[in-house]
Amino acid sequence: MATPSLLIPLFSLFLLIYPFSFAQQPPNPKAFVFPVRKDDGATNQYYTTVTIGSNATTFSAVIDLGGKMMYFNSLDYFNAASTYRPILCGTRQCRIANGVGCIFCFLSPPVPGCTNNTCSDYALNPFTGTQGYAGLGQDTLHVYSTRGDRYRVDGFPFQFSDPVLREGLAAPTAGLIGLGRTKIALQAQLASAFKIREKIALCMPSSGSVGSMIIGETDYAMPFRAIASSLYTTPLVKNPVSTDMNEVIGNLTVEYFIGVKSIKVGNRALNLNKTLLSINRETGAGGTGIRTVRAYTRLHRSIYDALIREFVNSATAKNIRRVASVAPFGACFDSSSIGSSATGLNVPEIDFVLQNDVYWRFYGANSMVRVSDGVMCLAFVDGTPNLTGPTTSIVVGGYQMENHLLEFDVASSKLRFSSSLLLRGTSCSQFRAA
Repeated sequence: MATPSLLIPLFSLFLLIYPFSFAQQPPNPKAFVFPVRKDDGATNQYYTTVTIGSNATTFSAVIDLGGKMMYFNSLDYFNAASTYRPILCGTRQCRIANGVGCIFCFLSPPVPGCTNNTCSDYALNPFTGTQGYAGLGQDTLHVYSTRGDRYRVDGFPFQFSDPVLREGLAAPTAGLIGLGRTKIALQAQLASAFKIREKIALCMPSSGSVGSMIIGETDYAMPFRAIASSLYTTPLVKNPVSTDMNEVIGNLTVEYFIGVKSIKVGNRALNLNKTLLSINRETGAGGTGIRTVRAYTRLHRSIYDALIREFVNSATAKNIRRVASVAPFGACFDSSSIGSSATGLNVPEIDFVLQNDVYWRFYGANSMVRVSDGVMCLAFVDGTPNLTGPTTSIVVGGYQMENHLLEFDVASSKLRFSSSLLLRGTSCSQFRAA
């Protein structure tokens, strides 16, 4: 009878341990969430939080909607990178990363930034134009689902970069995280690892608040569930011309483009050279890109001049007084002569007319920026001073995206977007998954 009495405690112990282990495994995720903050310093950059490695090093990284990968330089990670592994030349991971060349570095023991036979590539600082060539590595990325569960992404690819690539980045950040059309961008890696939809829901906050980025597909909490049911839809366009990381032009093949057909101020269409609104399939010039690393929307000089003229005329008709311009803005106004509304200052609306007569409308909250006491300026800038070579004609910047819900459905190559959330009495600080 001794044997049964021994088996009962052992079986009970099995029941106690193994169900607990199974219960600790989170369910299959549908989507992942990341906070989005705006640097209130001089940069106006938008950034999120990244946690990587066995010691869970946490740092902030600038969000680049057109960036091809994640790069960073962090002493905290460098000093505890026990699970860092190089991506070796000729491997499947190197082919996925579309690496350029192979680095041989014989420091012993090898450390992030110096490993032998390592798949390598250029990383770009989009603010300084500096390119850094270094090896690619991989480590465990820690992410949180919209349910609040923590997950591991083993073998997440990135570049441990030269410190020079941190120049020009917002002070709280250690690098940049790319969301472009590549297989090693954040959303592509999460989609591959968890078999979720390759989709980015981006809700950019204004100063002093926190927005969210959701990767994958999930329901939103109210009122965003209702807002999402009536989003405008326009195709995402792919620029066919590679420009080899020249930031004057941008690495166009990995960026997101939309088809702007015309621009209106109030009900008046600007008189534009329409060839600028289309992408030249030989040079890659023209068209309309969307970049979170541009603080304000940049326009080809002829488009910018037309916008300034019509906006000033329309503002004058509303008895809004113009004052001296403040660089880099070309039209500034006396704020005491401008009324207010639920969507910011009561100024002429600016419409980007897209395919199928879909309008992306910018009200005062997204078209006017305060530069000093009593002075507000039109928050669009000349995109072509001192530049050479083909350029994108329009680059929609972060300020114009603030407090809009934007869904970049990479899988179906479509952009879905809301009108200003201020019209619905809400903002990106309230954006949540259900």
